[in-house]
Amino acid sequence: MEKIIEIEAGKFVIRRYRDQDEESVRKLWKAAFGKEMSPELWHWKYLKNPYNRQMLLCLNENGEAVVSYTGIPYRANLSGKTVEMTQLMDIMSHPEYRKTGLFIKTAYAFFEFFGKDILFVYGFPGKYHLDIGEKYLGYTALTKPVSFLSAQVDNLISQKSESGRIERISKIDASFDCLWGKCQDKYPLSIIRNSDFVRWRFLNHPIKQYDIFSYQQDSDLNAYAVFAIKENKARLVDILAPPSEALISDFMTQTALALKISGAELIETWLPENHFITQSLISIGFVNSPEPLGIFLTVRNFENSPPSDWTSENLFYTMADADLF
Repeated sequence: MEKIIEIEAGKFVIRRYRDQDEESVRKLWKAAFGKEMSPELWHWKYLKNPYNRQMLLCLNENGEAVVSYTGIPYRANLSGKTVEMTQLMDIMSHPEYRKTGLFIKTAYAFFEFFGKDILFVYGFPGKYHLDIGEKYLGYTALTKPVSFLSAQVDNLISQKSESGRIERISKIDASFDCLWGKCQDKYPLSIIRNSDFVRWRFLNHPIKQYDIFSYQQDSDLNAYAVFAIKENKARLVDILAPPSEALISDFMTQTALALKISGAELIETWLPENHFITQSLISIGFVNSPEPLGIFLTVRNFENSPPSDWTSENLFYTMADADLF
């Protein structure tokens, strides 16, 4: 997996990331984004995740990374079949090598190297990067928009019932695998939200702190939800639950009380417009408002990808599927 590119600016090689490239890539990050990425965050995101590596670099004749096209190939459920779908992130080019064509060439090398192994690549770009992706890279914005929901904590608490039991947890065990097994047929296109995913994504994060709540009826785990609390705002970053409006209502209203005790006054979240969780949240008082970040759910399909319309109707995602929060 190596390509040699010769352009007016010189000779370049496109190849897979190697461990010895770390310092060069973090220098590229600083040049591209004007800030540092800590070694701890880099290791957690790309080297310590429970997935395969899909990291492609373009290097100049001095061996310096000038373009990085990378993603995490999450294990996913496609109507009962385990597949990989890759979330693109930390895509960047050095300011001195922009408008040379190297970024586009690296992107297409990524599609060539990895496209046969994955269902599709996806991301949450803003309008500017979406336009570039549509024009040059074959990106498609899905037709169902990202829904932004919010609710006042006090309004949710007023509806609280207690048919189940919630708990703030700090350990992820096999019950999360059992929960995914019970729910997966209701999530025909989704990252596999098992113990490996939840443990890595939330408990092992080197910088961010999350509050993980479980919901139990009798002794079984029936749902979980993950929040990022900052000042008086709680962001629902991830959730897995069966299609039961009563269960989701009980879970969220009980959780709202726990969040209020932690100082939260508002809950907000980003979810698929047509999903049953979205509809259940609206039924208990969440308001669907214009999406404030200006993001679009975008895919780039390959030969074995499902039609984009089907993906738009069936893909379940939360902000845990992104690296925004």
